[in-house]
Amino acid sequence: MLLPSHRSGDRARTLLCTSAAAVAFAAVAFAAAAENSTDPCSAIASQKIATYTEAKACLQHFPYDQERAYQTLDTIEKVVKDLYVFNEIAAVPPTVEGLSVVPVNLTHGLDIIRHDTWTSDQAFQDAIALLLDKVHDAHLAYSPYCYRQFIFWQPIQLNALIREQRLVINIAYVKDDVWPEAKQSWVGCEITKIDDRDAFDMVVDYAVNNNGESKDVNTCFNNIMNTKSYFHGWDDGADDLGYHRFLPEKETHAYTLRCPKEGTLPVQEEYDEPFTVNVPWVAQVPQGFTDARSYWSSYCSSGHASYRKRGLSQEDVLQEVTHLMDTEELKMIHEDRIYDLSPAAQNAGPGSAKGPYTHFVALEGENAKVGVIDIRSFSIANEDRQVFADNFTAGLAEFERQGVEKIILDLSGNGGGDACAGEYIINSFFNSTPDYASDVKYSPFLERVIKKAYETKSSKWVDYQSKEYSGADWYTHPAEYDRGGQKVKFSQPITLSCHGWDTGLSVKPYTNTRWTSSDILILSDGRCGSTCAIVASRLHLSHDVPAMGLGGIRGNPMQFASFPGGESERLSGFLLDLQSLGLQNDPEAPQPFPQKADMGWTFREAYRPLKAYETVFGQTKDLLEYSATNADCRMHFNDANANDITVLWGEVAQVVLSGQCPLKKGASA
Repeated sequence: MLLPSHRSGDRARTLLCTSAAAVAFAAVAFAAAAENSTDPCSAIASQKIATYTEAKACLQHFPYDQERAYQTLDTIEKVVKDLYVFNEIAAVPPTVEGLSVVPVNLTHGLDIIRHDTWTSDQAFQDAIALLLDKVHDAHLAYSPYCYRQFIFWQPIQLNALIREQRLVINIAYVKDDVWPEAKQSWVGCEITKIDDRDAFDMVVDYAVNNNGESKDVNTCFNNIMNTKSYFHGWDDGADDLGYHRFLPEKETHAYTLRCPKEGTLPVQEEYDEPFTVNVPWVAQVPQGFTDARSYWSSYCSSGHASYRKRGLSQEDVLQEVTHLMDTEELKMIHEDRIYDLSPAAQNAGPGSAKGPYTHFVALEGENAKVGVIDIRSFSIANEDRQVFADNFTAGLAEFERQGVEKIILDLSGNGGGDACAGEYIINSFFNSTPDYASDVKYSPFLERVIKKAYETKSSKWVDYQSKEYSGADWYTHPAEYDRGGQKVKFSQPITLSCHGWDTGLSVKPYTNTRWTSSDILILSDGRCGSTCAIVASRLHLSHDVPAMGLGGIRGNPMQFASFPGGESERLSGFLLDLQSLGLQNDPEAPQPFPQKADMGWTFREAYRPLKAYETVFGQTKDLLEYSATNADCRMHFNDANANDITVLWGEVAQVVLSGQCPLKKGASA
């Protein structure tokens, strides 16, 4: 990465000193304003666990600052307007059977937030996050890390199971480590009411209105529930019913339990008298602070906080922002080294930086002819490509040696990652796969970025290719399409080039001669997102691989993939790229946030493959993000398979072996 050279001269040194002094003064002034005689953060700093009230007092201790708030909103508005590819269509979305989509005018919503009255910085920051969440595009997110350091638990964790042909809300397990009053005997009890509402209705309502991970209500339903076989989805459980990184709305929930009689199993449905338990939210406390001042310094304060406060002209600000870009902070945020408390990596394992990524399991007994490939992530670290390719190729070769005839491709809980890694997997089965056309929203600012990328032959922009245009011309000759009743400019159609992704790998690509499309089954709880969604869509739409939906709401048609909109970007990475291109001073470039925070958005929209007779490109109906592709068949969790993933795979294997999940065009499982 090219870093900007330091400028010499007395004026530059004076500005740098002024900047440093301003940062220091701002930090001291803000900390002083936050302090009072009873510092709520210092009261819990030495604790592992805090009550909801104690954690809330600490988080809401920091006052709303209008100048910092406006700087935050300016950046978000610029990204939404110029870079977010679904901004216009989100305000006036199409009606698509099978999708739960509500209109969200982001510009209007941000304007309301700007002019509202806020009692704390936390309330302001969470309002932004919740607004973006309403679009139900998991790529679109705002993360104020200052207020994501506590982990809030409901000590009883729920899942949804089929019992006697009914879908019930069940206690999957309890966390008596955070709340000793939770009883292990509650495990297996049915929840009939939550806060005096029917439990099922309450959970569905929460899934629809509070989980922004998908436009499919079944996926949202799955994402807020837990099982031991698939624990937690994306974003560290940010929208989970019983696990939050944000401050929950209320302190306690009232659960009415119906528990099996002693000596009986839940499936026997012999119950004791129902009873109600008031269960509090309990907070795990981060350990990197001693009081409010050090909390702000550790988790909130940013090196980008004060350059608007130095009394410089706008021209001077643009000239000097180079010196104020905190590259190390941006890297820390972009590499997710920002949380004090973090769950263990889902795909951690020996021999690679982040994990084995894929897990091959040959089933036994009556299912001995079936193998499972559990693909947990496509986020392949560059240094792991060899390990990934070795593992995948060796796994398929071993399946072939063992005589495996059917393959379950489990993509549940896979949040995506490297699109070329996904293409590598598809090609291992089918040798090649059709390109899925995409485009990028046009703006004069991004045109300058892309042209500079091609001039310097650097950054990701040079990896896109067009059939009709060379170099940056695919972007500099925009087309105009209708989006939400507006005419919006987009680039010419492009595809991502994966040529060279596997260059240098010592292993030869696997040559499949054993398994056809009908021998493979996609298994997904819907939480197969981003790259995973595009991989699953390619397998299903272009290669006729059937898909089984897992969980969700019984009787409600379910998609097997979520937020397939295309490719996403994060502000931290975007700013680092701008700096490497020497464009961080561009007058239209978004500014870094004034406190530790990040934002993600979809910058490239993907389309379904057009039929031979279809000639019009750019139509809303062809966008994958606003298309519903349902699973061909369905399976639900029960008391046995929810606790043991091998039992689940065995049940799925029986469906595969009996041919009960064939490909159905226009499926509605």
